[in-house]
Amino acid sequence: MKILLSGVETNNKGAELMLYAILQEIEKKYPDAEVFIPKDRVRQGLDYVKTSLKFQFCDYRIVDKIIGKFHVNGILRRLHFPQILPQLVIPKGVNYFLDGSGFAFSDQWKLSDWKVQYWKYLLNKIDIDGCKIVFLPQAFGPAELPNTKKVLGVLSKFADVIMPREKVSFDYIEKSSVVDMKKVKMFTDFTSLVEGVFPEKLAHLKNGIAIIPNLRMIDKGAISKNDYKKLLSSIVDLGKATGHIVYLLNHEGKGDEQLAYELQKDIGSIDVVTDLNALEVKGLISSAYLLITSRFHGVASALNSCVPCLATSWSHKYKELFADYCLDNCILPLGDLDKALEMVKECLCDEKNKRIRENLSLKVPEIKKQTRDMWECVWDL
Repeated sequence: MKILLSGVETNNKGAELMLYAILQEIEKKYPDAEVFIPKDRVRQGLDYVKTSLKFQFCDYRIVDKIIGKFHVNGILRRLHFPQILPQLVIPKGVNYFLDGSGFAFSDQWKLSDWKVQYWKYLLNKIDIDGCKIVFLPQAFGPAELPNTKKVLGVLSKFADVIMPREKVSFDYIEKSSVVDMKKVKMFTDFTSLVEGVFPEKLAHLKNGIAIIPNLRMIDKGAISKNDYKKLLSSIVDLGKATGHIVYLLNHEGKGDEQLAYELQKDIGSIDVVTDLNALEVKGLISSAYLLITSRFHGVASALNSCVPCLATSWSHKYKELFADYCLDNCILPLGDLDKALEMVKECLCDEKNKRIRENLSLKVPEIKKQTRDMWECVWDL
């Protein structure tokens, strides 16, 4: 059994968590499988990923980056080179192609012409080998721009199943009118079955308030940098005033880390937690009294660990994830600081905090069952 992974990585801890979610299911179903991942997706090296599987690198996405950087796709098309390119770099005889991109097929990313060609030739080559092509639960859309529609059309042509993880994404796919809806099956985020590993060196942060910043909030235009820093700093002040330990948690790479250190400089005395692996990040989140997050998988890790959570949002995917857990009014209003702080204050109340945890404990088993059903769907193809 050969399985090629796409979309997952180790820089973004949400993507890394999805990587572990996939690996642990392969370990259960096909313990002798060979698993391939693009080399640039695990910058720390093979030993970083803890798995009993035969885990190895392939290089097909490096070619994508080189071609994009030098803008040579027009020349390549005239030479018909893209048609042979995937054949040179994709492992032979792949049985499953599993994509866990999270959120890659949307107008918000302004997909390039080359990205359309990349997916077309990649999936065509894999499909020729008789591989099962699966786009695991992720967010999709909006899909109004021509290239977004073209990519979704390519996915529809070659995929065996496409899995939006909520109704808004499902509706965007349907509205695009380029996807065979018989191939579309909706499942929620699939990281609920992954258990976190608490880093004992951070025992002093247990039962604290964790705050996860995200540069996307700024560069996607959801809020100005100054207003965002003011919001998070005010939440820190509120948490400290109520006697709680408060810390900043880096859930991505250097950009989010730099933002966390900027906040630390503004705030003064506060820990910045960084350089954890995804399992440790989830383990730390599971120990929190309250999570304030701007990262999607921060929300997911909190909720499926029965930890109360509030979020800032730049995409529909946040609100829809809360809805999966029967929660509403959990998105902090970016234009009303007083209301946002009042929402945080309510979740710091022991009675409400406990009630949220109890309600989540009833919902989490349903979420986990849905994920098990999702994997049955994948392996039954």
